[in-house]
Amino acid sequence: MKKVGITGQKGFIGTNLYNYLNLKKDEIKLNDFEDCYFESEERLINFVKECDTIVHLAALNRHNNPEEILRVNIDLVNKLISVTEKLKIFPHIIFSSSIQEEQDNIYGKSKSEGRKLFEEWSKRNNSKFTGLIIPNVFGQWGQPFYNSVISTFSYQLTHNEVPQIHVDNNLKLIYVGNLCKIIYNIIKNKEINNHYYIQEDTTCNVSDLLEILKYYKEEYFDNGIIPEIKGQFAVNLFNTLRSYIDELYYQ
Repeated sequence: MKKVGITGQKGFIGTNLYNYLNLKKDEIKLNDFEDCYFESEERLINFVKECDTIVHLAALNRHNNPEEILRVNIDLVNKLISVTEKLKIFPHIIFSSSIQEEQDNIYGKSKSEGRKLFEEWSKRNNSKFTGLIIPNVFGQWGQPFYNSVISTFSYQLTHNEVPQIHVDNNLKLIYVGNLCKIIYNIIKNKEINNHYYIQEDTTCNVSDLLEILKYYKEEYFDNGIIPEIKGQFAVNLFNTLRSYIDELYYQ
């Protein structure tokens, strides 16, 4: 039985991963995590003591002051490292980094530096570490205007708002359910890789995503028709859009 904890448990990926792993009760015992544990060394110590694998998802994605993103994300990594070394307990740490490491922005820098700190921790303590380089993640329970452009578009389209494209990038995309399966397999097999590149499900331009979501919205929500859906990516995109519907749409 593997004892697993997820920092950022109540975030977008954390919620999906927690629910997925909770279906594996014959293999995995989940230890609950609250964000406030990072503000209490005693609580963080108790959490680490109960885990032989920690999936470190907790991070600040956006802030009005970009430097705050770097400060917070590095601080979270250092707190986790400090507690494990104080206890001399070294769980397998799985760290969620991002393909934004390759871009010139503060969030990508915070992820790159955080991963390097864990690499050094792993070498220093002969401990297990897996650094995930993750594409853009989409799916249910994503926070609009924060987690994903797909979350933002889905929310806007189902709440009578008009989506706007600021930059028509080509995005590497992975469905959150598929990411959870990959993390589960890493937990199970204890894969050690400082640069574990997660393969995207597909690539798509922002403008094309918006057109597909508009089509789904018009057919399903406005006309009451099941739209034509081809392939698993299309199914996942449609289900993501549906997850943002609520009573407000009908008022």
